[in-house]
Amino acid sequence: MKAVAIFDWQDGPREGFARLETGHGAWWYFRTLATRFDPDDIDQCLYAFSEVPADDALVLEDEFGAAEGRPIIWPGDPGEVSEGATEVVERVAADAPPPSLVGRVVSSTGCCELWQVYTSFGFPR
Repeated sequence: MKAVAIFDWQDGPREGFARLETGHGAWWYFRTLATRFDPDDIDQCLYAFSEVPADDALVLEDEFGAAEGRPIIWPGDPGEVSEGATEVVERVAADAPPPSLVGRVVSSTGCCELWQVYTSFGFPR
């Protein structure tokens, strides 16, 4: 994960956008799919990733791409996020396409394993 905008945090990111270097596309909406509680360390999480449409990905890259290597907590300071990025974030988070990748993430800036999804499922609303 090269850049992230995080909407929800509980012992690690729970939902947001990430730029992945996967060969499948650059920007992805992610949400926690499953968590394994660890009382002595950070919980282990699996995330479902939905690819962001190309036009929306360009807006996210312009807004968050320069934050490479450091997470951004959404919504950030008022006035720091453009109206266009706010619109994309709200629309995609409310109606994300079905996930096409599942990943195990070890930190907010690193993804260590990704799996292609072959069975269609959607995010609960």
